[in-house]
Amino acid sequence: MNAVRTLFLTLLSLLLILPGCSQLQIAYGTAAPFFIKHYADDYLKLDSDQMARWEPRLAAALDAHRTVELPRLAGFFEALLWASRAGFDDANTRCLSGTFHDLYRRHARLAVDAAAPLLAGLTPAQVQALERRFAVEYTQDQPRPGKRDRALELAKRARRYVKSVQEWTGPLTTAQRAVVAEVTGRMPDTESMVLEYRTHKRWELIALLRTKANEATIQRFLTDWLADYRDLPPTLAGAGEQLQERLRELLIRLGASLDQAQRKRLNDRLTALRDHLLQLQKAPHLVAVGCPA
Repeated sequence: MNAVRTLFLTLLSLLLILPGCSQLQIAYGTAAPFFIKHYADDYLKLDSDQMARWEPRLAAALDAHRTVELPRLAGFFEALLWASRAGFDDANTRCLSGTFHDLYRRHARLAVDAAAPLLAGLTPAQVQALERRFAVEYTQDQPRPGKRDRALELAKRARRYVKSVQEWTGPLTTAQRAVVAEVTGRMPDTESMVLEYRTHKRWELIALLRTKANEATIQRFLTDWLADYRDLPPTLAGAGEQLQERLRELLIRLGASLDQAQRKRLNDRLTALRDHLLQLQKAPHLVAVGCPA
């Protein structure tokens, strides 16, 4: 469910895209809670009483995020920095990938803990509205009729990855762009599998909400789905593993090709993010990841 994922992944996204400490302080202290509440309200059409009852839970979750998760995020960027300086290889990229997935799961659990009371308190009319929204999004996400242009899709994917990488390194060379295109071209096509799985889980959630399932039941369902992937189809799980292999390959190959200016930009940004994450904490410290460097 997109609303659940967004609750705390919004925080992770803000921390990755905002360059300055002052901007991070504003985003973390003001913008993130605002956007989380706005997104939840937009998705669920909450009334004032529902929002008032939820705000203390959200505040407690945000406080837990600052206290427990920010040190882990700082440790992750410290490990990335050391791996970049030493050279990305199979050992440290596998460790970093595992650490990132652990961070995602921890954020997903925070999101679930915050969202479960909201979902458990929805009225029948709100559940119907959510069901209609899911149906509209399913229609919008369906591939357009007609023959797919695979070459065009691969070119668009490569451009998206180039843009993302350049946010960290600055402009890529022609040869580096070719590496991105070659590696991303071997990534699995998961679009239809993801859409089918997400739709199935959304209808299961709607069925729970219709029966007025309690908060604990909804929390278990969302945790199994969004954090622990307990019933992820084997084909989709396998595709996810292939995707991670390609991402590690891309990191190793691009990392080895960076010139002095690109590596300096990457390391400077990693250093700044680590330091900003420390400054956001009330008692600044980091949790060491322990990845080889």
